[in-house]
Amino acid sequence: MPIPRIRQLRRDKTLFVLAMNAIRLHLEEDDRLARQPELQGAPDAGLLQVQQGIDQWAGLATSYVMRKFRCPPAQSMQLLGELLAEMKATIPVGELRQVPYQQMLVLPPAAPASPPLPAA
Repeated sequence: MPIPRIRQLRRDKTLFVLAMNAIRLHLEEDDRLARQPELQGAPDAGLLQVQQGIDQWAGLATSYVMRKFRCPPAQSMQLLGELLAEMKATIPVGELRQVPYQQMLVLPPAAPASPPLPAA
């Protein structure tokens, strides 16, 4: 299967939602670190929870790319990184902030924190 293009990834509704959740939490992380720079070296429980949420949503998105587009893990992570960068550059921050970040801290009930890798 050929490598998917960023435009193709962005049009995938499931991947778009997963990426938006990670981006929203990145904004919250940036806000907290801007207000409290001392958290950079010693994060509090709230910041750790936000960072864990970012990792979980990014993990789900990477696994989704691996399964749907049959990409190896490294390539899936690279594609997700490119998609996140493109979305951050093109989607207005105000639009991203419309959803309360607390909603992003809860994974869907059917979604495990670390989905299994597809069989080879």
